[in-house]
Amino acid sequence: RTSITPGGDEETWSRHSRQSCQDQIWRQGYLPNCQRYMNEETGSSHHRYSSHYLNSCCDELENLREDCRCQGLKQALGQQLKLQGVRWESPEAEDMCEAAETALNRCGLESRRCDMHSGRWL
Repeated sequence: RTSITPGGDEETWSRHSRQSCQDQIWRQGYLPNCQRYMNEETGSSHHRYSSHYLNSCCDELENLREDCRCQGLKQALGQQLKLQGVRWESPEAEDMCEAAETALNRCGLESRRCDMHSGRWL
């Protein structure tokens, strides 16, 4: 005879899966507007559209749990570097990195900077 637990297990499971940062970031498509924002912060188009993307990026970051935000930015940066074929040592990567590190601050979400240089990439 199989006993069916009413709702309990599924609830715990879905709450648990929601808590994974990776899962949250993936569901948001690796923060596409943050990627665009980082991209706009590099090179000649410097600051032309960034405020538009910055606001959308802030919304994406707000949808992530607080302790997932830096990881989200880091993954968005990694995606953008891959997409652009930009080498990590290049000046463009440095600009994107700077944009990513200061994003939380510019969004008024947190005062700390995210450290994009630490830890492993994607």
